[in-house]
Amino acid sequence: MKLWGGNYSSDPDRAFWEFNRSFPFDRRLLREEIAASRAYVRALGRCGALPAAEVQQLDAGLAQVLARAEADPGFLEIDAEDVHSFVETRLTEVAGEVAGQAHLGRSRNEQAVTALRLWIRGAIDGMREAIAALVRVIAAAGRQGSESVMPGYTHTRAAEPITFGHWAAAHAWSLVRDYERLADARRRVDVLPLGSGALAGTALPLDRGALARELGFAAVSSNALDAVTDRDFAAEFVFCCAQLQTHLARLAEDLIWHSAPEFGFFTLPETFTTGSSLMPQKKNPDALELIRGKAGRVDADVLRLLALMKGLPTGYQKDLQEDKEAVFDAADTSAVSLAIMTGLLQGLRLQPEVMRRAGAREEMMAAGLAVALAREGMPFRKAHGVVGGLVAEAQRDGLPLRQVAARALASQSPAVAARLESLFDPDQAVRAKAAPGGTAPEAVRESLAAAVARLQASAAP
Repeated sequence: MKLWGGNYSSDPDRAFWEFNRSFPFDRRLLREEIAASRAYVRALGRCGALPAAEVQQLDAGLAQVLARAEADPGFLEIDAEDVHSFVETRLTEVAGEVAGQAHLGRSRNEQAVTALRLWIRGAIDGMREAIAALVRVIAAAGRQGSESVMPGYTHTRAAEPITFGHWAAAHAWSLVRDYERLADARRRVDVLPLGSGALAGTALPLDRGALARELGFAAVSSNALDAVTDRDFAAEFVFCCAQLQTHLARLAEDLIWHSAPEFGFFTLPETFTTGSSLMPQKKNPDALELIRGKAGRVDADVLRLLALMKGLPTGYQKDLQEDKEAVFDAADTSAVSLAIMTGLLQGLRLQPEVMRRAGAREEMMAAGLAVALAREGMPFRKAHGVVGGLVAEAQRDGLPLRQVAARALASQSPAVAARLESLFDPDQAVRAKAAPGGTAPEAVRESLAAAVARLQASAAP
């Protein structure tokens, strides 16, 4: 069934019909389309546009269509133009000609954007739950490894000792921002367009506020023309997915790097790796590589939507049919990446001794040594230069930095020379960074607890 065509004398060109159809992908909005249609029918009844008997018949028929579709995938296999015409076709089979009354005063322009807003709202809620679960897994691992020393890196070079918990908290906090960013985006999704008509509003005395409350929307759109044109909310949601995927990609990169045999800080669960078709010894981090690679895919979904929206005249245009696949792809990609990352981290095994050996390299104590000299009265820039010279001498002569420092500082700074053992102890080095946000174990545990608390504080949509 087409929802148009009364002034046509022929059917569409077949190739164009297939090109024009969106049902192969917008069928995912079936539940949302039927929920909105049922609420709309009841609103028609409340304002006196439909008699109660027809409202009851249509409402029951729409519920029956959804039940049939969920029970029988074959029920969906018809040549429908889109999810809206599918629903009306199937409703007509159930309820007869009265099915057309469900469309009274309503346009597909508002139907499409209403269903998409409902779908994205649900996707955001599910994604936030998944992010919260991942943060809790990371926080639990971080607490367990809050005293496990490992190297911290800048420019991919070993920089200073940190703890595993400090590393874990860094990733937890990036995900907390994603959790909050999605909540903020949800507020702009949570606006009801239904009742906007094609672009000018409706002549029916609908109670749009009651309709919004029935569908769980926080507000109603303030301008009908804007309501059917707007896809800002979709682009913002997809950007949130892209930012999330970027954070997951960075976490994946760290795990790939640190679990490599050359580092050996972590052991990945075997169930999230694959083997080589040639080299029997390989256990490749394919799950993490795919998460990393799919960040580019979700970035492309953002660009796809922005390019789609650029330069469109105000009002609904058929171009906007292209919004849904980008939204679905971004949401699906981020959702499965979250699930895979959560499962992998639950099986991650730390190798504390390997991590500690790498985190105890003497060159990584150079910054702490410079700070110690400055605290004894040497200007910091001079102390930085002195320690830099000691590092160069140790490297040139193939000697341990501590040995070179002990010889040189005995006269330059006896107080610091007397403390070299503690200054070159990686456990003492991390405990010294005790200010909030630092890598000291207690500071790390406080940071992880605060990350989990932030989830709880912003849990409500």
